[in-house]
Amino acid sequence: MKDLILYTQPRCGLCNDAKIQIEFAQEQCSFEVKEINILSDDQLNELYCLRVPVLVDAERAFVVQEGQIDFVTIIEYMEQISSK
Repeated sequence: MKDLILYTQPRCGLCNDAKIQIEFAQEQCSFEVKEINILSDDQLNELYCLRVPVLVDAERAFVVQEGQIDFVTIIEYMEQISSK
C-alpha cells in the first residue's frame, strides 16, 4: 500500500480542507496518510512554513500537491504511479 505524508500546522483552514479531500480520494484509491505537524520540527517548519498543506509521496520524496489539495489530483497521481 502506498504511503503519503501530509505536512500541516495548527489552525490551518487549508490543512483541514486537505484532510477532507484526502478522505474522498481514499474512497477511490488505497493509500495511507501520515500527518506531520511542521511546528514539531524546526527544519520542517522552515521548509514548509508558507506552503502547508503539503502532500508528499513518502517513497519517492515527491510533492504530490501543496496549498490547495484536491481529491482529483490525488487520484490521478495514484493511478499514474500504479500504471508504471
